[in-house]
Amino acid sequence: MKYKVKTIYFEPENTYIKLRLVKWNYLQNQTFWLLSLAISKSKRQLNDWLNKRKNKRSKKLSAKLTGNSGLLLQLIAVRHLRVWTEELHPGDCIFFLCESKEKFKQFKIYSRWFKQREITGWYTDPDRLLFYYFKPAQLVETNE
Repeated sequence: MKYKVKTIYFEPENTYIKLRLVKWNYLQNQTFWLLSLAISKSKRQLNDWLNKRKNKRSKKLSAKLTGNSGLLLQLIAVRHLRVWTEELHPGDCIFFLCESKEKFKQFKIYSRWFKQREITGWYTDPDRLLFYYFKPAQLVETNE
């Protein structure tokens, strides 16, 4: 897979959640993926932010943590990562950076979430404020 994009519409709050998983780097048989996550009431604003356009819509979204919706929507989006972690090839890795305006707050909330509710394999790096998931390589059994 080259990249994946998932847009989730959350009806009670008329809000769009956009997840993007992009190939970031290669190392031998490993692929490193970078996850981007944004929440907005406008699809156009989400697309501008994900494409890093230099306009008012993109800058306004970059300056917010969650908008008016709280962290519920972000955590719904993070749960969708379970599907993508299952589709990874053995040896691949997903990096999830805290990119919001209040990075420490976002890191604290996500680290608590990953420890309590997510599958094993997620690791944290408090110095760089990032999370990563490494899918272990499958061992080949030999019949002797």
